[in-house]
Amino acid sequence: MTQGARVDLAELVKWSALYAVLAGYYLSFSKYGFNIWDEGGFANGSLRTLNGEMAGRDFNPIGYTPGRYVFGEFLFRVFGVHLQSLRIGVALLTPAMVIALYAVGRRIMPPGFALVAALFLLSAPSMYYNRFFIFFTVLNLFCLIRCMEAMTRGRLLILAGVVLLSAYFKFEVAMYSTLIAGVALGLLLWKRRRESDAGPGFQKTWSIALHRPVFWVTVAGLAAALAALLYYVSSINLYEKGVRQLLESYEVWGNPMPALFPVGEVWATMKPHEYFDRVLFYIPPLLYALTGLLLAWRLLRREGGWRMQDYYLFVIFAFGLCSFGLVIWRSGHDNLLRTLAPAYLLFCYGLYLVWNRATKAPLFSGGGLLKRMPLNLLLLLAPFFYLYEMNVNHGFYAGSIGAMRQETTRLTLERMDVYTNEAEALMIENVLERIQIYSDKNDRIFALPLNPIFYFISERSNPTPYDWILPGMLDEGGERKVIEYLRKDSPKVIIYVDIPIDGKNERRFVKYSPQVFNYIAENYLFDEFVGYFQILLPRSILE
Repeated sequence: MTQGARVDLAELVKWSALYAVLAGYYLSFSKYGFNIWDEGGFANGSLRTLNGEMAGRDFNPIGYTPGRYVFGEFLFRVFGVHLQSLRIGVALLTPAMVIALYAVGRRIMPPGFALVAALFLLSAPSMYYNRFFIFFTVLNLFCLIRCMEAMTRGRLLILAGVVLLSAYFKFEVAMYSTLIAGVALGLLLWKRRRESDAGPGFQKTWSIALHRPVFWVTVAGLAAALAALLYYVSSINLYEKGVRQLLESYEVWGNPMPALFPVGEVWATMKPHEYFDRVLFYIPPLLYALTGLLLAWRLLRREGGWRMQDYYLFVIFAFGLCSFGLVIWRSGHDNLLRTLAPAYLLFCYGLYLVWNRATKAPLFSGGGLLKRMPLNLLLLLAPFFYLYEMNVNHGFYAGSIGAMRQETTRLTLERMDVYTNEAEALMIENVLERIQIYSDKNDRIFALPLNPIFYFISERSNPTPYDWILPGMLDEGGERKVIEYLRKDSPKVIIYVDIPIDGKNERRFVKYSPQVFNYIAENYLFDEFVGYFQILLPRSILE
């Protein structure tokens, strides 16, 4: 074995061991926490896919691509039809994005600062069933950076393949990744051609010769995958649905950014860590504004314009700006956490710039590590506070290990084994008991507005394509279609909860889907409350 081969093997072992440790970390608390509202969407959608249905055509007809459900189907086939199968699958993927973020950080700053950014992401990667947004944002960013370093045919194909794959999971991530990649590679290509006029150095690192059969086989495979995606997009009218969902539902779902002022009044109404959660919404826009100004200054004032590091910084800035659109669309804390990966890099890069400038000052220059220790500790205060906040005051909804402290009651069912709070565990058990009393396996039930977990754990099915019905999803025609489904195959039980989503009365089901509500009121009667869930049964049973 050559020296180079031994080094490569050692690197492979090192990174594989790190990957295994990180995967073990996420698996260690994968049973802790549960979201009774949203979590069932991933689980039941994966089950419907396993049963031969297709997202967008047979269920979930609001513009989501099927990647997550196909992935869930695969996990069910490998590990069995169980909620933990999905959690294991996502836990095994998550280390890849943490390592990829560290690798991107190393392109613009020293290892210590890149490590802090990776620790931020490690601590709060977001809820597992919503993690595909941030996962593919980071993965696409990493692959683009690799392409910018050297546009070889292999790296270009990997970038194209990963972006295409992300379209099957999060179409919006693929769209802005394609746009950013086109702009970044175009700018860099133009710059390199101007500076080197395609000299030897340019040819060595930016060669995309098309002569190997394996290249053409890969291209053919990507073309087939793209054709399949385009066919799927057109067959379910994804473009129109996606635009409609983005523009029209913003009018319903668009929340104002949380208020910070007057500080005294707002602070008095909440705990300190809750106020920090509000401040966190404003940190990414501030970072993007400062980064934009820095890039503009370097472009205009530095001789020769941007250096390679600045192009990397521009790409990180662009990914952050585009992904933050998710927060503008709906400023929920869960959405915010899914967009923070680029902001972590920019924040740590800012710390690095401050540290680099400070270490050149007479107070800290010379003397080695000991003399710089106070500066290092001072700069680590903010990262330490954030890591403490995410791991102590947050848990399942942030994807953090804090869930082990917050969720202490075990709920064990045939398809689910989780730790949650005592009241929720009892409520889920009691609702499931009522479903089992009034219906048999494979019967139809209807859970609304957003509780598809009951289909999954009860082994009952939904008579409609809608596993949830939220504000902005149905117009009058859509409501009539739902009623037709309910008439055609009437559910034996309806599990209904009357909640003002986001605390807004106009987001009660009766307000945004009055026709469906009236149909249910005419044909079903209230039987009992189980927690905040209403058990509704057909009039023919109760009258």
